[in-house]
Amino acid sequence: MGSAGITEHDIRDWCIAYLTKTLDDPAITVGPEANFAELGLDSASSAYFIVELEEWLGAELTPELVFEHPTIAALAHFIAEHGAAGNAGD
Repeated sequence: MGSAGITEHDIRDWCIAYLTKTLDDPAITVGPEANFAELGLDSASSAYFIVELEEWLGAELTPELVFEHPTIAALAHFIAEHGAAGNAGD
């Protein structure tokens, strides 16, 4: 999927869907304010999550974004603000 037309809401929804599927734990509710660390993402799973997000967006991201923007909403906002079409890792 190219990044043209992808909104902050789209990014947030993708992250929620991806993490819900990946965590596969009905006891965990993944929402926009979910904290990545509280969801159990460590450095390895965060890196994999970012790679998958990069592929979906068609943009380069850095794994540190998960730690710099610790919630789904904050990460989606950052990426949308900095242009998913460009290098959102800078």
